[in-house]
Amino acid sequence: ATSKNNVFKQPLNSQRPLPRNGTISVVQDDKYDGARKMMDYQPQQYQNDYAPDPQRQSSTHSVLSSAMGGGSFATLSEKLELNISLRNIPKLDLLSPSDPFCIVSIKDEVKNIYLNVGKTEIVWDNPNADFSKDIRINYLFEEIQYVKIDIYDADEHQTTDLSKHDYIGCVEFIVGDLVTANGQKLVMAIEDKQGRKLKKVKGLQPLAIVRAQEIDDNYDEIEFKFSSRGLPKMDTFGKIDAFFQIYRKTNDNNWASIYKSEHITNNYNPSWKQFKIETRRLCNGDMNRPILIRCWDWNRDAKPDYACEIKTTLAQLIDAREIKWRQWNFKKKRYNNKNCGDLLIHHSNIIKKHSFVSFLKGGLQLELMVAIDFTGSNGDPRDKKSLHYMGAPYYESQYMKVIKSVGRVLEPYDADGDIGAYGFGANLNPYGKKVSHCFNLTLQDGEEEVAGIDGLVEAYKNCLNKVQLYGPTYFSEILNNVAAKSIDICSQKKQSYHILLIITDGVINDMQRSIDAIVDATRLPLSIIIVGVGDANFENMEILDADDN
Repeated sequence: ATSKNNVFKQPLNSQRPLPRNGTISVVQDDKYDGARKMMDYQPQQYQNDYAPDPQRQSSTHSVLSSAMGGGSFATLSEKLELNISLRNIPKLDLLSPSDPFCIVSIKDEVKNIYLNVGKTEIVWDNPNADFSKDIRINYLFEEIQYVKIDIYDADEHQTTDLSKHDYIGCVEFIVGDLVTANGQKLVMAIEDKQGRKLKKVKGLQPLAIVRAQEIDDNYDEIEFKFSSRGLPKMDTFGKIDAFFQIYRKTNDNNWASIYKSEHITNNYNPSWKQFKIETRRLCNGDMNRPILIRCWDWNRDAKPDYACEIKTTLAQLIDAREIKWRQWNFKKKRYNNKNCGDLLIHHSNIIKKHSFVSFLKGGLQLELMVAIDFTGSNGDPRDKKSLHYMGAPYYESQYMKVIKSVGRVLEPYDADGDIGAYGFGANLNPYGKKVSHCFNLTLQDGEEEVAGIDGLVEAYKNCLNKVQLYGPTYFSEILNNVAAKSIDICSQKKQSYHILLIITDGVINDMQRSIDAIVDATRLPLSIIIVGVGDANFENMEILDADDN
């Protein structure tokens, strides 16, 4: 659904000194002092969000852009978040609007190829998608960085195999143009594979809107539990299939979607799942920064219908128990005198989060463990095609390259320099049969650790000469073994954290048990890194990663 204007005239006034319905956990006074009192908000006129000027802003890749003419000042940082919206996407499905999602890539100037850096969620049945998932990129202001956004129409829920989806078009831009543009926003016409603009849809040009926001060091989260009471009737033969969407105020005085709830079918009084969102994404740590919450009526095979909205702030959401929904009349540019019910806030809590560096400064000790795949699917080590082949001309297997390259990155963080070294999937007795799915790489009982990456490399080469590659490929035993070692290792007196690096060729024969083991270890001080070697199908790795679920 589209909006002709974003005017909201709802002054928020309260004299309560402390939040009544929310709590604040380990809060810094300077950052969240606004939560201790309700603010007085003066309404402001906002610009049109859905009819942007399709002309790109010019840039000279400088920090200042039009400093003397009302331009913006871009405070540069090492990381940016890109928020993407689409307008007027052509219909590729026979009976319903398109279901767009985006793949974001950055050009590698050395190899002259685009490398995938992220993808959005799928927005079903909506030609005017506002994606809630932001894409993080590294901004190197001394370089010219080309970004490409490929837009697809989803035909199924997975987005790993792009051949299963319909290609819509793409846009390309330079990061320097984005951060120095007015409001750090670019509006671009979508082009096909031949570089031609897509045909207009009902007289409107298909557009991609990209906004940038700098990432600060605020890692805090806000936790909410919402429900509604007395929502308006939206369906002819039903009630309302309600979901809500939260928008943050952007640098160009428009709105960017940051969260979308599930929809509750045929219910005037829906209760949505509890959710968390980073405060920097919601309001950049400013308790009084405007926030827009819109309620929509979900439709099967059609874009959602606008129901009502609330203009608020994080300070009010923490303090209030309920807020009135209001319905904006886009033609008359004012609110209708219609009772749209109430948003009920059952739970609101700011949770203090610390950065990785803060934990290290506080005495956290990291312990690195590496597990190497010795299954037969890697190929006979004597064969040049084997991933374990150590012969000429390089005398370095694919596994050894990963051990050195990834291991060197992680090794400096290990507290004592000793690395837990394991193997799985090998027959430890080549003259008989003693298959193990979790064994010490040293092949010695009680000697689980080796001295750094150099010790790991030597243990790997020695083990490769003494065991027989076998199988099947089971992850679960390694995962359960490391999880057991991670229990009760982190307390106020002793803070330890395990990192498990699994190096494998991608074949997994105990998928469900591995999933169960990872789920069971979720609350343990343990991170798991899986590195794939070779050209096998790594779709199972995507399943274990489960970022899209």
